[in-house]
Amino acid sequence: MIPAASSGQETSVRQECKKLSFQALQTAHSGNHCAAEQLYLHIVRTKTYVFGAQSVETAASHNALGELYVKMNRLAEAEFEFMTAVGIRSRAGPDHVFDAAVSRENLAQVYEMTRRTPAAKNMRLLGAPNKILCAYYYCPRAVLSIGQLATCGQCKAVFYCSDACQLKDWKPRHKRYCKPM
Repeated sequence: MIPAASSGQETSVRQECKKLSFQALQTAHSGNHCAAEQLYLHIVRTKTYVFGAQSVETAASHNALGELYVKMNRLAEAEFEFMTAVGIRSRAGPDHVFDAAVSRENLAQVYEMTRRTPAAKNMRLLGAPNKILCAYYYCPRAVLSIGQLATCGQCKAVFYCSDACQLKDWKPRHKRYCKPM
């Protein structure tokens, strides 16, 4: 049996994992995705050991690793990481509504990339009626209600808070995957 970590140990682990996460992010931005992956895998193992496999701390690292796998075009692995994060975050309570919506949107985008448009729409709608994100990754708004969002006119599976966000997402991402349902 693994002994429980003290609160001081947990704080120390959180701080160390935060440093490693920043390092992994910088490493990925520099183009060294393989090294970033190893850092994220180490963080996931550490958080799983200290906080447990179902902790929100661990879920955050699964989500970050999934985002890296998307950049690496390793979509099956990204899907697994996002599914893990969605499962944990969706049960984490009201303080983690935004985090759950982020992981659902990330998973929905993997479904889009793998031509599973109905699954993408259904994943997004799991947040309905009041916990859905705009599909534009850099949208400054928080979780929104379905009434505050408009769907993509063609595929009807992607939600945007404004025409501006839709335009910003169209060329770099959604245009490649958008097909009528």
